Amino acid sequence: MTRTMKLAATTLFGISLAFAATACGSENEAPSDPNTPATSAQAPSGNSSVPVVAGPKPRSGTTSAASTVEGTSEDGNKTCGATKGPDGALYIHVVQGDVSCDTAKTIANEYGPLIATGKAQTVSGWDCGPATNPGELARCSKGSQAFSLMVQ
Repeated sequence: MTRTMKLAATTLFGISLAFAATACGSENEAPSDPNTPATSAQAPSGNSSVPVVAGPKPRSGTTSAASTVEGTSEDGNKTCGATKGPDGALYIHVVQGDVSCDTAKTIANEYGPLIATGKAQTVSGWDCGPATNPGELARCSKGSQAFSLMVQ
């Protein structure tokens, strides 16, 4: 390759890099089309360098109707509604003894955040931990009373 060819190739390479860099501007430099709706990214007040993208509105902290429904499950156990689990709602089923729903809900609400540890925990005198029975995520017991936290 001659010196002239090397110089021409280097020049063309440099020009192509310059065009590529020009085409890769930021979004702020992109022309806007008046027929296109505005983007949903907005800068939060106080720090304009971090964009915030709008998403679905979080659910309110109120309990749903399902969380307060008491009844009987298909297997004949008393049900006490739902509580919050690490990945969604967990349903409270009394599986042994005469546990009141108020007691089961109170213990389940305290134990719910601890389920993700995967270890046995003592919550207000109740022994709670991962369950070994099919369908149960966790079980809490105290003496001859027990309730389970189930996915469905």
